[in-house]
Amino acid sequence: MMDMPKVGNESAEGASTASVGNASAILCEANDGFKQWMSNYGGSVVFSTRRSGKLCFLGWDGQMVTLLMRQMNLPTGLEVLRGQILVSTRYEISLYADAPLLAYDYDTTHRGAYDACYLPRTTWYIGDLGAGDVLTDRGGMLFVNTRFSCISRPSFKYHFETAWKPDFITEIVPEDRCHLSGAVAVDGELAYVTAFGKSDKALGWRENQSCGGILIDARTNEIVLEGLRMPHSPRWYKECLWFLNSAAGELCVMNPVTREVKTVCHLPGLTRGLGFWGNYAIVGVSQIGKFEGNEEFSIRKLNNRTYCGVIVVNILTGRTEGMFYFERGCEEIYDLALLPNVHRAAMRTPEQPECFDALTTERYSWWLQPQNP
Repeated sequence: MMDMPKVGNESAEGASTASVGNASAILCEANDGFKQWMSNYGGSVVFSTRRSGKLCFLGWDGQMVTLLMRQMNLPTGLEVLRGQILVSTRYEISLYADAPLLAYDYDTTHRGAYDACYLPRTTWYIGDLGAGDVLTDRGGMLFVNTRFSCISRPSFKYHFETAWKPDFITEIVPEDRCHLSGAVAVDGELAYVTAFGKSDKALGWRENQSCGGILIDARTNEIVLEGLRMPHSPRWYKECLWFLNSAAGELCVMNPVTREVKTVCHLPGLTRGLGFWGNYAIVGVSQIGKFEGNEEFSIRKLNNRTYCGVIVVNILTGRTEGMFYFERGCEEIYDLALLPNVHRAAMRTPEQPECFDALTTERYSWWLQPQNP
């Protein structure tokens, strides 16, 4: 069993379980292949757990995999920018920025244990939109607005502004008509969007949710793939479009010219969250619980057990080369992203009083010291 930090405001090494308030203990494991990959990768993996309400950082301290968890309200989409992380949650999208000068003293009992420290910089209050993926194009930030069946931008005046919608959606209303599930930009332009169904009525996508999914070319508004199984996490990598055929547990790749689709591998869980490093895909998987309620999911037929965790896949061979997974305490991963060259990341959120002890400027940074009254 892997050693993991205690979940809470401060981390402490040496325990394989951790309690979170009144919640059940967290129990997790990383196999030897995952440890080896983390050692070679030299970076971190950040992922959101949504229903468990955690943003999680997997790191490598030179000897073992480490886990840091931060409480958030239904975190979903993630976007890593240079030294920054965008996180969408139930009502907000927040931007966190790395304060590298503060990382060394983040844990005063183990100085130097962290090489990045993410602090909140700004928040957009978007309301309960079912926000999913967050991304950027030439115009700034975009996010998947599931409730209103469109791709939106945050606004300084409104909860959101519509940037794009499928042609088959006739009006922007809060009815979750097609359940938009993912989006990706290519060369600074919104390029591909996934949805669970082609529907223009309230919750119409549910009528064929197991195999009614679609992939849309947002530049032409053409549906380029149909019959997908709850598609998620479209990504552009090595001049190809990669996506997760979630309800089938598949990692897929599409040639954008011929539109030929190849299934790279089948994984033991609902696939959501995708990143790349070299010849490796890092995929989030979730357990299929009673809430999915659909026995047609092919994952059920292919696997006696489904997992919640992070799997490393060799995209040249389709083989699984490493896995981190939860035995207890977490059943779902929504999104993930990679933090290259960050061996071990820390984060302070506004809910933590210590967050406001940190101050940064262009040249200097400080941890404020308590003052006598």
